[in-house]
Amino acid sequence: MRELANIPVAEMRGVNKLFLAYTAQFEQLADFYDADYRALAADGVQAIAGREYPRPQIAAILAEQNEPWGASEKTRRHLDALAQAGSVAVVTGQQTGLFGGPLFTLYKALTCVKLAEKLSAVWQRTVVPIFWLAADDDDLAEVNRTTILTRENALLDLSVTFENETRRPMSNIILPESVLACQQQLDEAILASEFKSDMLAALAEAYSPGRSLVEAFARWLSFLLAEFGLVLLDPTTPAIKQLAIPIFSKEIAGHSPSTTAAMRASAALEQAGYAPQVPQRAGRCNLFYVDNQRHALELQDGVYAAAGGALRLTQEEWLRRIQQTPQSFSPNVILRPVLQDFLLPTVAYVAGAAEIAYFAQLRGVYEAFGVRMPAIYPRATLTLLEKKILHVLEKYDLRLTDFWQNPAQLLNRIAKRETPEELFAPLAEARAALSKSLPVVKERTAALDPTLSAFLDKEQGKIFHQLETIEKKIVQAHKRKNETLQQQLEKGSNAFYPHQHLQERQLNLIPFLCKYGKGLVRKIYEELELEGFQHQIVEL
Repeated sequence: MRELANIPVAEMRGVNKLFLAYTAQFEQLADFYDADYRALAADGVQAIAGREYPRPQIAAILAEQNEPWGASEKTRRHLDALAQAGSVAVVTGQQTGLFGGPLFTLYKALTCVKLAEKLSAVWQRTVVPIFWLAADDDDLAEVNRTTILTRENALLDLSVTFENETRRPMSNIILPESVLACQQQLDEAILASEFKSDMLAALAEAYSPGRSLVEAFARWLSFLLAEFGLVLLDPTTPAIKQLAIPIFSKEIAGHSPSTTAAMRASAALEQAGYAPQVPQRAGRCNLFYVDNQRHALELQDGVYAAAGGALRLTQEEWLRRIQQTPQSFSPNVILRPVLQDFLLPTVAYVAGAAEIAYFAQLRGVYEAFGVRMPAIYPRATLTLLEKKILHVLEKYDLRLTDFWQNPAQLLNRIAKRETPEELFAPLAEARAALSKSLPVVKERTAALDPTLSAFLDKEQGKIFHQLETIEKKIVQAHKRKNETLQQQLEKGSNAFYPHQHLQERQLNLIPFLCKYGKGLVRKIYEELELEGFQHQIVEL
């Protein structure tokens, strides 16, 4: 059995230019960030540990949140540590996807936990791992579906239909009865195993009708990661919004200093040759007003307006509303990280490639609000490789990256390679002979009648095109005879590049849990590498 090496980031599909530079040549981008993630220094942690944060209040709020979600004893110890002066944290976060969302959500959480444990050992202090639940987010279409690999190695998309939930925060989205039918589909699609009933029972307990999507996600993640002591944070609770008043107020009182700073950074990024991840424009506030839906605040005729101009208030009136009902406001993607690190003593934030790109717009935003920007640490990126799929790689002498293309293209390539050479040899000989003789024919014919030269060029193209057509027909005939090849390559494509995306961005963890048990989470944690920043292959 051959050894499978990690894959360099430069070979990965869908990775933005800035992330490539960030992981390969950070020095080129250092001015856009406040700390070097490759060398988290002790003086940096001291600077953050020494700042004032609402540690006791936050710890108490999070204890109240985490307890009903299934907080472990290690989570409670982490919360006790967070309440103490001088405490620090490693933070990550993600949207609260259906059934835990795609695999990379778990990888972010495990990177956060592992980095916190590493820094705890280095600095000889407790570093608390915290997962920020994107409960303010309103993009339901992005989180109400997930994809699984079935017992037949086919892809099955699962989704829950919500009625009239446009632009509502995830914390207000309640799971309907139809989630049970979705779980039934999942059950029927997965092979029976010794772990299946326990895993699906835990999933059903978390994702039960009547729970909010955020609470369901929190319960499921708490179940998966109980042994690691991960602390979960729902920012939509009124108590946290109360602590956020200074950030919300400054955004309004300062006429959106976040927009000004982000636009300045965007211009600098463009000058450096990078496209800004989050478009910004003057007059837009990076704060939402929330009633039944989220409404962007925008400057219109000198006042901030929401709901397309239906609600127009003076600056003083908006500031008064923030003081009276802070739960009616939520930050957007530009302001959310600043709020996070205003509330938490964050030494590092674990981010994906797109997040790292938009954090390049935020250094000035942090400075405008007087908040220390943490180091932005790349999350681990992985592909899970099962033995049945490993056999496909070995049989056809393929790399995992060979599957990161259109399945039909890969099939054509391998089919041609697998087709007996004697079928193509005569065609190759004919092509070589024609390449040699046709120019002679053209030369002698042109001497007889120069007007025939263009005609011969055209006909020569047709002749070679016909040879290519014959070759393709031979390959297709071989493909039809070799259904096993097609089935095995399709199996590999579904596993490695489902719906033309990396496995980690598309597939759900549950079928793997049902097959290998909850111990799979520990295995991934142990194999996950914090340094190197390459795409790992984890064999199961």
